[in-house]
This record gives sequence, C-alpha cells and structure tokens, in this order.
Amino acid sequence: MGLKVRVYYEDTDSGGIVYHSNYIKFCERARSEIVFNSGIEFTQSRHFVVTKLEARYLKPAVLGDILDIQTKLVKIGGVSLTLEQDIYKVANIKGEIQRELIFRANVTVGFISDGKLSRLDGEFAEVFSKLNQD
Repeated sequence: MGLKVRVYYEDTDSGGIVYHSNYIKFCERARSEIVFNSGIEFTQSRHFVVTKLEARYLKPAVLGDILDIQTKLVKIGGVSLTLEQDIYKVANIKGEIQRELIFRANVTVGFISDGKLSRLDGEFAEVFSKLNQD
C-alpha cells in the first residue's frame, strides 16, 4: 500500500534537503493511513508503538519532490508486526513515470491495548496481512 506526499519547505533543512527524521515521520503517516483507511477504530487505548527501527538513507529528497511510501508486511508475531517501508522519489520525465528508491526502513511495532503490550488484535492482523496482496 502506498502513500504519496510532496516535500514542503517545513520538511527540509536550510539547504532544501529533507531532514533525516522526516523520513521516519513519512513512514509513520503511511502506517497510520493503513489503519485509518481500514475503518478500524484507532485510539489511545488501542495503538502501536515502535519497538525497533532500522533505517537506510540511500539518496536525498529535496523541496518539491513527490515521494511514494510503500509498506509491506514482513512478519506477524504474537504482539507485534514487522514491516518494510520504502520511500521512492517519483518523477514524470517526458511523460514517463520514474521511481527511485531513496530510503528503506524495517520497523517493528508492538500492539498496545489499555496501556500494555498485548496480543495483536485480529482486526489489525487482518488489515496488515493484506498489505502484500496489492
């Protein structure tokens, strides 16, 4: 599943390059959109927290770029999900869409219910298990 975002001035440093932590924010937005689009109630009492994150910055994004954040399921555990999130720079060059991988993250999130780590809710497991079917 993908989320497209445009890079705005607020996302960049003084040189117009996307600030490193914003790639992680873009990935968080993509994970949240997956839940919001599913219709599942996403509340403070039922949510995910990042327990592990490995990020690889391959190339910079700059002001005005269009980015496509793709999320794939790697593993469903009892209380967690492991996801691979790739960010591509998307450009239309002479009518041809080109995509270039610029960032990759492997993210493990734990499921929190009523303030404590809990067994993954079946609704959430179903939504994320469908990611690789697209």
